[in-house]
Amino acid sequence: MIEIAWLAGIVLVPLLFNPRNWLSFYNDPKYVALHVVALVIIVAWAWERALYVQPGGLPTLTKAREWMGRRPERWTLIAAGGLAVSAVISTIASPVRTTSLWGRDFTDLGYELYSFLSLLVVFVAVAMRVRTESQVRRLMLVFAAVGTVVALYGIGQRHGWDPIGQGDESSRIYASFGNPILLGSFLVMTAVLTPAVALVEERRGRYLWFVLGAVALGIQLAALWYTGSRGPWIGYAIGVAGFTSVGFVWLNRQTLGKGLAMITAGAVVATLIAQIPGGDGNTGRDLGDLGSIFQETSSGSIGGRGPIWGSALELSATRISSPEESAPLVVARGLVGYGPEMSFYAYPLGIEVDRNISFAQHAHNFPLHLLMEMGLLGFTSLLALAVLTIYAGVRMLSVLKKSEEDVAWMSILLVGLLAALAGRAAEQMAGVARVGDLLTFWVLLGVLIAVIEISRARATGPDNMAGAARGSSVKTARSKPADVNYRFLAISVAMTVSVIAATLIYFRDVRTIQASVIAQDAAELHQKGQANAALAKYQRATELAPDVEQYHLTVNDLYRKAADEAESVGNTDLAIFGWESAWAAVQEYEDRNPKAFNTQARLAQAESRLVGLGRDDLVQAATARYEAFAAARPPFAFIQTEAAQGLLAVGDDLLGLIYADRALEMETPAFPNHAAWWFRGVALENLGELEAAAVSYETAVERAPAGRRALDSHRRLAVIYDKLGDPERAEQERALADVFEQGEPAQ
Repeated sequence: MIEIAWLAGIVLVPLLFNPRNWLSFYNDPKYVALHVVALVIIVAWAWERALYVQPGGLPTLTKAREWMGRRPERWTLIAAGGLAVSAVISTIASPVRTTSLWGRDFTDLGYELYSFLSLLVVFVAVAMRVRTESQVRRLMLVFAAVGTVVALYGIGQRHGWDPIGQGDESSRIYASFGNPILLGSFLVMTAVLTPAVALVEERRGRYLWFVLGAVALGIQLAALWYTGSRGPWIGYAIGVAGFTSVGFVWLNRQTLGKGLAMITAGAVVATLIAQIPGGDGNTGRDLGDLGSIFQETSSGSIGGRGPIWGSALELSATRISSPEESAPLVVARGLVGYGPEMSFYAYPLGIEVDRNISFAQHAHNFPLHLLMEMGLLGFTSLLALAVLTIYAGVRMLSVLKKSEEDVAWMSILLVGLLAALAGRAAEQMAGVARVGDLLTFWVLLGVLIAVIEISRARATGPDNMAGAARGSSVKTARSKPADVNYRFLAISVAMTVSVIAATLIYFRDVRTIQASVIAQDAAELHQKGQANAALAKYQRATELAPDVEQYHLTVNDLYRKAADEAESVGNTDLAIFGWESAWAAVQEYEDRNPKAFNTQARLAQAESRLVGLGRDDLVQAATARYEAFAAARPPFAFIQTEAAQGLLAVGDDLLGLIYADRALEMETPAFPNHAAWWFRGVALENLGELEAAAVSYETAVERAPAGRRALDSHRRLAVIYDKLGDPERAEQERALADVFEQGEPAQ
């Protein structure tokens, strides 16, 4: 059952997705598949322990030391345990525990505790339970097959064939991953390892495998090219370089020559595929674009990653917090990080100015991301895992080279696995990993540990090899009956684990899918103009999946629209009811995640609009909300501008002026901010500083002569110049406003 679970995982997680918008989120099926696989493994393992395994007493420190010994491959499991512990501690210490536990953005999960521990469970299961050559072969063949199927699907998209998705005629294909870069990240691993898998099979006298391997590799390379993703291209090149260099040292020349010949043949096949009509090989990028990956002007380049990495390093060193935390907790942040899924909220605190209008959700560097979210505990555990894995693999290759046993297949796989992981590591230095490729990475890491264990047993004698094979199976003869009390306790634990697993699957995964389906139905109803029916369904979705912010925001949107319509026809009571309902819709999510940016913005807007409709009791709450809203994202000029607008709306002109000035401190000739100048003018006019207000309005027009604030600025200038006793200038401004309005300049 456990082996079926991990095989199902490496097939389903990469392949499953949201077909034809049946669900609200593209990757929902991937998450459910991962969680179910991990929970099945845990439950099966618990029942195996309860029913079949002789307890042999409780674990002791001496037994643990004997098991680990000087075996770096086993110490990697200790390092993985350190990662799991650091993730749990970071979640407990997280500013928003529910978000760290279940996730923030359900479009892209994988780093929240639920998924992260699921990945580690599959890794540990593969590393500890794969102990026979047949198990390794099944894993590797399935892995190469899935890579080929995914690549074929992507190539089909390139040629206008996508019967279940929406990738028809994509210039940059994404297959079942929803994003070209994520597909490329996955193919880096499969394309590097496929030749090794084919070489192992070819050594058994199955010479057709050389041809099959070249064709499969060619399909994957063609798809990798069609992703147009420079990071994965570089990752694959490093993987091939790793295969060549490590193989040169540890493989015989004939085997290495066959491997390189297969890679060359695969490149030829990929070139031929690119010549098929409709697939001209143009992805909008070519190899010459690799140089632009270092430009600072491109947000998708390594140079563009600079501000993100700088923020991550600054936060990791200083552990800035908002709102301010106690000194002991700030110190603890260095060890445990901000918590899973918290980097999105921490990122704005680590930079001075950011010209973008979006926030980095990921550090775009896997180790640095873990350093931010899990602190030094998580980072050192990952570093130890990487170093121990490389050391164990190289040391075992040295042992195999001296062995008199026929261990060529092990050497080939070890070289292929090390090369694939090297390519993956290089790609992740500037990339983003998600569930679809994260599971593949952890499974390959587990297979590497397992092959080392099998290799050690084979190289040190047949008795050890037999013992290793027996250790992977529960179908061996049972030993004498265990202590009754221990057996009763083990069965009780297994039953408890089963109940917890079933509860998690239903309340977290099944209900999440139900909510996703219902919300998609609601979206279709909304498009058809059936707002009330859509609202009811969205509200049901929030009940089933209360941790999904998007559902709450959509309910808020529907109430806001109704409130605006009521206000436009003068129905104040209905408008107040609509805005109060809109406020309540997002307040439900704020109770779960008080840091959520979009939720805070909607709450602030609802409160300011209610103040405008006569709810003076909300002035103080709205003011505090806007101040917190701006303090959470200080380096973004547009956020400070929004805060200025909101504060002016609730009548706090002095604070509105302060926040408009904060936005203008970040203005440059390349990034003018006409809106902030307008709000500065409004604040100054309300404060009686008419001459200064006139300068601000004039600057707003200068910054954007055809912008949305230009007409309003001309009108206010006319009023101000009348008050200042300059009717001639006032008339000029009115004339400019009339010309502007009649000409309907571009907004």
